[in-house]
Formats: sequence, C-alpha cells, structure tokens
Amino acid sequence: MSNAKIQNITTEDLKPLFLKGTAFIDVRAPVEFKQGSLPGAVNLPIINDEERALIGTLYKKEGQEAAVRLGHQLVSGALKQERLEAWQNFILKNPETVLYCFRGGKRSQFTQQWLREIGLDRPLIVGGYKKSRFFLSETLAAFAQKQNLLPLTGPTGSGKTRFIKELHTLYPTIDLEDLAQHRGSAFGQMTTPQPSQVDFENRLSVELIKTDSRNVKGAKILVEDESRLIGRICIPDSFFNDLRSSSVLWLIVPFEERVENIFQEYILETAIGAANLVRSQTMSLGGVLSEPPISMNLALEVFAKYKKSILAIQKKLGGLRTQEILSDLLASEKSFLEANELQGNKNWIEKLLRYYYDPLYANSLTARNVKIAYKGTHDEVRAYLTQ
Repeated sequence: MSNAKIQNITTEDLKPLFLKGTAFIDVRAPVEFKQGSLPGAVNLPIINDEERALIGTLYKKEGQEAAVRLGHQLVSGALKQERLEAWQNFILKNPETVLYCFRGGKRSQFTQQWLREIGLDRPLIVGGYKKSRFFLSETLAAFAQKQNLLPLTGPTGSGKTRFIKELHTLYPTIDLEDLAQHRGSAFGQMTTPQPSQVDFENRLSVELIKTDSRNVKGAKILVEDESRLIGRICIPDSFFNDLRSSSVLWLIVPFEERVENIFQEYILETAIGAANLVRSQTMSLGGVLSEPPISMNLALEVFAKYKKSILAIQKKLGGLRTQEILSDLLASEKSFLEANELQGNKNWIEKLLRYYYDPLYANSLTARNVKIAYKGTHDEVRAYLTQ
C-alpha cells in the first residue's frame, strides 16, 4: 500500500469538483459559515463561535503560538473525539469529501492531520474559502463578459418560472428565483428562508459552471427577466447589466390564463389549497366541516401575508385601489372560512394585475427600450428554442 499523501486542492482544481457535486466540510465557525459557504458544504467546525472568539482575542494579545496552544486545550479529550467522529461519519457517506477553512490555514490543516491519524486522508483547499470565493466571483464576471444570456420576459402570471423548469432538460436554463428562494414580487416570499447574498452569488456561479459544461452547442442561457432585487437578494452588477442589455424572449399569455396561473400558484398550491382539500375530503366522507387546527392556522397565515404584501405596495397602488383589493381579499378569506370556497380569490388577483403589475411591467419595458429576439406563446417559444 502506498504511503503517499493525497494532493491538496488548488483553485485550478475547483471547477471539476463543482461539476461532480463534490461534498465539502467547512471547518470554520458557524458565524462564518452563515455569511457564505461553498455549494455542497456542511458546517462541521473544528472550533465553535465562542472558542473562536477566545482564540482570536489571545492571538491579538500573545500571537499565533499561544493561540494554537489554547485551541488544543479547548478542543481535546471527549470534545475532540466528538468532532472527529462527526467528520468521519460524513466522510464515510461522502468518500470524495474536501476540507476547507478560511485561508487553508491551521484549522483545515489540523482537521486533515487528525483525520489522517485515524486512517482518513482527505485533501484541503489551498487558500481555503477566501480563494474559492474569489474564483467563483471571477467566474461570474467572466461569464457576464460573454453576453450569453437570453432573458425570458412576459407580464406577471405568464408562467415564466414554470416554463424555465419545464425546459431544463431541453435547453440550457438557470432558475434565478430558485437560487434566491423568492418569486421576485411583493408576494414572492417562499417558505424556505432566502440564502445570504454571498451564498446566492456562489450558487449562481456554480450553476453557470454546470450549465456551461452541458451547453455543447453554445446556446444562450435562458433566465427569467428579473429586477435587480429578488426579495432581498441583489443580482450582481455584471450579471444584471448583461441581463438588461440582452434581447429578450417575450411570452404571450391571455389575461384570463395569467389570472388562473396566479390562482394556481398562490392559492391552490399553498396552505390555503391544502386546507381546502382537507375540508373537502372530510365533507365527502360524511364528516363535519372542520379541519386540523394546524392546517387552518397555516392557511390564515398565508392570507395575512397577502394583506401585508398589499399594504407594502400601497403608495404605488393608491389608497382607494388598495382598499378595494383588500376588501376583495377579506371577502375571499371569509368565503374560505365559511363555505370552503376559493374562486373568489380571482377577483383580487385580477385587480392586482390590472391596477399594479401590468402598468408596472409596461412602464419598465418602455423605459428600457427592450430589444425582442422572439415573441410568441409558450408552444411557439418552446419550438423556437428547441428547433
């Protein structure tokens, strides 16, 4: 058996790792991990936040040698064994695991050394997260220079995100709203919290690497025509400028179909629709009109979120129209509670489109003087892309 140690990872080796979906162990403290990490990383720290603060304070006062001694004192015995077992268990499930800390320094080096002592030799990233983050930022900037984006536009309710998901296996696509965990409008909050800004940028860079590797024909990458902000996530300048300077595909969707799309996504596919289904099933089986409290509470939380979202756009919507839409929303909520009826929600959805989203969309396209690569229905655009 060879005693040669496994080679550590340089930034030149990162691209193949991301393409393979390599698992990473981030041994930085949780507070660092929350600010941003590499896609595919799990946080199994060698020192926690409190220990890091103590070591950092001593480092400033007495230098590296004293800080390292304290680190060994803090992480020893049963605690060291516990952390070692956590790394070991993860590596046994993910044999190609790569280690990293912030700069590829003492934390990842000690992790690597302790693992070698129990017979597990895993590489670390030279330069750590700092160099990896720089690599991903440069990847994003380099892609933007190619001007290789094809934005998909269309008024609210056109089904742009769903269309992009449907095309994923047929054409190069990137789902920005999925990466940002937000639908991009005042009503777009998802159940999963949004990532940090840095995590969004890292994930976007890795998606570009993966999509580009599959894009053998060199086609422009289809993305949704987003505003600069997706929820609280800001699209990086280079990527956003590329997005806004590119010619667009324009989806043509009838108004009634757009209302139905929003009704489907924001009512039927939420806790409101789930609670409605439970009550309908109970009634069909001869039960009384009741529902599990959790189901009902979740549905009412969605209605409350929609009320808050309407009030958030009150300045642009106007006072009278805000009250009109709120009145329709309250009536819909009452119909849901008293009669398990949902169709009334289409009233406030329709008014929200006519009064707010459609004028906003038209004004935006006019101000941008947008260039159109192709305009058509879902089927026509699909055929245009896959011909």
